[in-house]
Amino acid sequence: MRKFNKFFSFIFLAVLLVIAGCSQKNSASNTQSSTNPQKNQGSGEPKQGGDLVFGYDTDISNFDPILGNSGNDHAMLYPIYDTLVNYNSNLEPEPGLAESWETPDDKTIVLHLRKGVTFHDGTEFNAEAVKFNLERVNAEGSNVSDIKNVESVEAVDPYTVKLTLKQPDSSIILALSDRSGMMVSPTAVQKLGKDFAQNPVGAGPFKFVKWIPNGEIQYAKNEKYWQKGLPYLNTITAKIMPDENTRLNALKSGQLNFYWNVSINNVQVLEKDPNVVLDSKMRVFVHNIYLNTKLAPFDKKEVRQAFQYAIDRQAIIKALYFGKGEPASQAFPKDYWAYNPDLKLEYNPKKSKELLKSVGLDRVSFDLMVPTVPEWQRMGEAIKGQAKEAGIDINIQTMEMNKGNALYFNEKQIPANLTAWTGRPDPQQTVNLFLSGSGFYNTGGATTPEKEELIAKAAGSYDIKVRAQLYGRINEIAMVEEAMTIPLVFTPVTGAMKPEVKGFEGTLLGKPKVSFLWIDK
Repeated sequence: MRKFNKFFSFIFLAVLLVIAGCSQKNSASNTQSSTNPQKNQGSGEPKQGGDLVFGYDTDISNFDPILGNSGNDHAMLYPIYDTLVNYNSNLEPEPGLAESWETPDDKTIVLHLRKGVTFHDGTEFNAEAVKFNLERVNAEGSNVSDIKNVESVEAVDPYTVKLTLKQPDSSIILALSDRSGMMVSPTAVQKLGKDFAQNPVGAGPFKFVKWIPNGEIQYAKNEKYWQKGLPYLNTITAKIMPDENTRLNALKSGQLNFYWNVSINNVQVLEKDPNVVLDSKMRVFVHNIYLNTKLAPFDKKEVRQAFQYAIDRQAIIKALYFGKGEPASQAFPKDYWAYNPDLKLEYNPKKSKELLKSVGLDRVSFDLMVPTVPEWQRMGEAIKGQAKEAGIDINIQTMEMNKGNALYFNEKQIPANLTAWTGRPDPQQTVNLFLSGSGFYNTGGATTPEKEELIAKAAGSYDIKVRAQLYGRINEIAMVEEAMTIPLVFTPVTGAMKPEVKGFEGTLLGKPKVSFLWIDK
């Protein structure tokens, strides 16, 4: 296995030199359907008991849902926190802790809550708990802005909650399947204060046991979980293993029975292994370079546009992902209803140079934060080589992902950050958080009056066709006209598991839910 990986490393380096040093466009197909090399079908009835040891590439940024700054957190939050609304594999809303809801008018949402649900500390989940949580999401200090259009929350009776909106907002329901809808124990928050993040208490299928930063997270079965017979597993242990070969070897040796985010070269290996089951699905996750438009050189729109045209996205897919992916020209992939088929970003280094000269620059340089993960480092080097040909010099600064995200998003000290937009259940959440002027992930606040007007219109419409048209124009402004961020590629995400692990189903969101898996032993 070691020799095999060395061989692939050599091939990758060779190909990167080609795509970095050549400006020729390739004609490879842009289309690549997601695949399931081996379906993880259950056999017989689910069985109680067993332990899942889950390999993950990134540690959690914060156990408090409203304080985290990484989209990779969700896999480690889901076991602890049930949400008011759930979603299926196609990102359609389904009942959660709210068993139903209704919209009497376009500025009112009424949630009907489940009875008999308790938090891990034994306190009751009810309308007052929901009111506490939703008001906390919108309070000062929260990193979550998904439900900012909620003007007031009223506990109508013990199991009915009324949300009054400032303006119509079609994204609220699915936003309640995300961080905004993760229910924390009000009693625990009030008792622990700032220490809550070290001792999280939710109403999910598993209780928090222990966290060793950059080591592992331990969860134990919630014996009083509201869904009868669930969860099946006794424990979940999330092992933080940034290096994929470490995760791969741990799976093969039996230290793990599930690992997430299998690179495409290892998919080629594992799909031939009868002792491993793979599950692959395209996702709304997009590899992306965030730009702080208040910091030089990206305070000049022309420099941002020059960088946009300097990247050969198809060459990156061909070299790094064996052709399995699609170039990103916007925030949504082709399989998503919000995708704009008319929006393309061309590779044109000549145009990049012309844009730089238009603002009196022959060359430009900047620091780019790249996570200490091999996939990201390979991509960073490829982009560096391509950009150099276009008159752009990149100084790569490698950094642990959570540290880099904190410096970029919270402290705003870095001009450019190569990570990803991990996606949200509703496209309005993406435009609010990622593309709007006030979005947390738009660190420079770049926007235009037209874009803000369109975002407001999209929020107020419940017609999918109308919303899709509006999102198309919003993306055109953000990516082409303003170049406020640099979308790179969409790729499928793959989970690898031992054959005895049953019940896994990937979703378009691309964030794994492992709480209801079971072990066939």
